Amino acid sequence: MKKKLLVLMIAILMVPGALLADNVLKKVESFPILKSLFPPQVKVVGAKDLGDIYELVVQQQQGTKRIYYTTKDGAYVLAGSLYNKDKINLTQVQMEKLNRVDVSTLPLKEALKITKGNGAKELIMFADVDCPFCQRAYSWLKTQNNYTLYVFFYPLNIHPQSKGKTVAILCSKDPLTSFENAISGQAVGNASCSAGTSLVEKEEALGNRVGVDGTPLFITASGDRIVGMDIPKLEAYLK
Repeated sequence: MKKKLLVLMIAILMVPGALLADNVLKKVESFPILKSLFPPQVKVVGAKDLGDIYELVVQQQQGTKRIYYTTKDGAYVLAGSLYNKDKINLTQVQMEKLNRVDVSTLPLKEALKITKGNGAKELIMFADVDCPFCQRAYSWLKTQNNYTLYVFFYPLNIHPQSKGKTVAILCSKDPLTSFENAISGQAVGNASCSAGTSLVEKEEALGNRVGVDGTPLFITASGDRIVGMDIPKLEAYLK
């Protein structure tokens, strides 16, 4: 009986907070400035009262979320980082939390799997074989040890040959060797197959769902993103 009463009291205490958050979101959504600044496909999906300002969670067209702030009268929208007295970038912390990927939903069995050493640390990479930063990041990864790398392909429109090369990699008899050749700037041949084309399209759709807007994008085993060729973050994670 006591347990039931405790659960009921906790539920009652939680309701006002939920209602407050919902009310803040409705108020913020009514601000004309947001409709003028953000296109229709960009949605405000969360709002929080920080005292003097509101924090906005804005979902972009590609699916990733960003943090903005607005004055309480709705006159101004602020873009940038919010720090506390301990010099912690609260905006960055919140964005990393919001954009964390549920790794359990990724079809890792379909990715190109590369194991170095004991394979202890798992790392996921969305890559374009013609992307210079992907090439440099992968070249650096080859100097590291004890990780398992899962590669999903995300050919960018700015590299028109990349998709064809990716299909050739997936249709080759030795995809890993073909990938190594392509990412190092060597020829990969012109192999083609319907299964390879379908898989590239599937991985492009996966990248869109995850919110890839540039390559390389790395995702750690816990779902944290490492955007671009951020060697210090990669090094810290792999160690």
